Amino acid sequence: MKRGSPIRVKFLKFIFMVVLVLTFSIPIQVLAQDLYYISAKPGIYSPKLNDCDTGFNGEIAFGWRPNPNFAAEMGVGYFETEAKERFRGQLGGITFTGRITADIEVIPVTITLKGILPYKQWEFFGLGGIGAYIVSGDLKARGTVGGLSGAVDLDDSATIFGFHLGLGFHYNITPTIFVGAEGKYLWTSEAKLQDEVFGVPIEAKFKMDGILATAVIGLRF
Repeated sequence: MKRGSPIRVKFLKFIFMVVLVLTFSIPIQVLAQDLYYISAKPGIYSPKLNDCDTGFNGEIAFGWRPNPNFAAEMGVGYFETEAKERFRGQLGGITFTGRITADIEVIPVTITLKGILPYKQWEFFGLGGIGAYIVSGDLKARGTVGGLSGAVDLDDSATIFGFHLGLGFHYNITPTIFVGAEGKYLWTSEAKLQDEVFGVPIEAKFKMDGILATAVIGLRF
């Protein structure tokens, strides 16, 4: 798992991937007859987890729209969050202090259904769907107990499942190009990350519930 990469570098990689997908999709426009579209969705992820920061969120979605009021999408993306927390206390008269840092990265694979209300060049929609989420976590704890220092690292991944609901809009610049925005709330099952330190098992449990908000840039073909 890569740590410490600036968000702007990840954003540029995301845009590069979008350009490649759009480039390779253009040759099938003749066969598709405007039933399909592809969209790039850069934005943010705001987790419900305490002490976690808002992080980058990006998605590429491939959609099928058989009529003006309904669409189905399959999306693949990436979002992340980081957390840092200091702690201090006493146990049996012994003072302990330390710091916990966590880097969490998620690759979602989702299916979404949309109900659409067109109005002139605008389209307003509600959405709902399900997905699988590959969660990778790198958690580190550094502390001092009674003058002795130590460290615990947990590095693991797990696949969890979730569902989402949201709202959004599109504005049709041309019949084939559209822009917009969407927001959705995500509920997931519990991620369980496990590791060992000197043969002793350690475990972290958490959910990835939170808000995903994105801009939308799309192309129909």
